[in-house]
Amino acid sequence: MANTKVSIKVVSKASKLYIVGSTKNLGEWDAKKAVELEYCDKCGAFFTDKLLPAGEVVEFKVLTAKNWANVEKGAFGEEVANHSFVATKGLEVVVEVNNFAK
Repeated sequence: MANTKVSIKVVSKASKLYIVGSTKNLGEWDAKKAVELEYCDKCGAFFTDKLLPAGEVVEFKVLTAKNWANVEKGAFGEEVANHSFVATKGLEVVVEVNNFAK
């Protein structure tokens, strides 16, 4: 299956962010293989561009460190659903995360 480039941006006040997800290029849910995001001063968000399997549903979570103890949480500390999208050419996924387990 062909891959396509997808941009993932995360708006957060954290100082460092990672994403881990369902595909090999996103660590296959292994937090130790999480992808560190770069910060863009111009756009005010963390980002990465990844080649992902075109047409497949991709899911991910946001972490502040390469472990599940630092996973994103809801406003009241509750679990939140995975971010999910279908990888298509030129797609830009933008999420906002303000709460983490630690």
